[in-house]
Amino acid sequence: MSDVDRKHKFIGVSAVLFSAVCFALTSILIKTAFTLKLTPFQILALQSWLASLILLAYGIIFDHKLFRISKHTVVILIFQGLIGSLGTSVLYAYALLYLPVSLATLLLYLYPVLVMGLGVLFLKKKVGFKEKIALMCTLIGTSLASGIFSGVGGISLRGILFGIVSAVAYASFNVVGEVALNEVSPLTAMSYSQWFSSLGLLFYFKGNVLQIPWSNPEVWGLGIAFATIASILPFYLILVGIQKIGSDQAAILSTFELPVTFIMAAIILKEIPSPAQWLGGGFVLGGIIMLNWRSSYERKQTCESID
Repeated sequence: MSDVDRKHKFIGVSAVLFSAVCFALTSILIKTAFTLKLTPFQILALQSWLASLILLAYGIIFDHKLFRISKHTVVILIFQGLIGSLGTSVLYAYALLYLPVSLATLLLYLYPVLVMGLGVLFLKKKVGFKEKIALMCTLIGTSLASGIFSGVGGISLRGILFGIVSAVAYASFNVVGEVALNEVSPLTAMSYSQWFSSLGLLFYFKGNVLQIPWSNPEVWGLGIAFATIASILPFYLILVGIQKIGSDQAAILSTFELPVTFIMAAIILKEIPSPAQWLGGGFVLGGIIMLNWRSSYERKQTCESID
């Protein structure tokens, strides 16, 4: 592995892990939003619309190249925005209407498996032994962390379906994002997917933006936090990661969100995870370490290439 390759991998891994931290912070923001009596769809609209306005202003003032893309790429980004970004958010929200949070989270975190499968089917990727073991660690970790083994009664089949389809939607965001990044920058891909997601939400609300209590200053402050921390930064960083290390490895690394969420919940919300959840977080971290651990042979090859 050359110095350039190592630098690309370091940037990609760091971007995905920082993205996971932002996504983990989103849970804290959502808890705060609920205290303001905002519904899940109002939160999604607030987040998406303000993020879109920020990105549009940035493009108009600083980067006109954002608006110079081919029609073919626009079609790809429409799919990523409506199905990948908006689809994931809406379907996951519906899953939470019928399922406990633990089970809905577990179903959503099936997406690394789906990303890997879609990559093999459509992008002709090959999966190595190390990636398979790392994936198994993340699956075991997410299962333990979600609390699914504690037993859940009265499971809704409709909720199960929404949860699985939300994972498919997020997997498509990753895989389609990798295709789009062959033609545009991560910022461009993220901007257009955000804009099309916002248009989709506008259609859902039938153009009635007044459903959000805009007169409340706290809503504006929270909305800007959602737009930056929960929308622009994490989606931009995950696309940078996908560009540098591929959608399959980025999907596995992004499960770092789970242990980070546990730690933040314990510190900020005083919600102490159970021993099983901490164990699950350990499996996830083990998968991340394994995915990025270089064997003695790989290190030797790197040293020889440097020499």
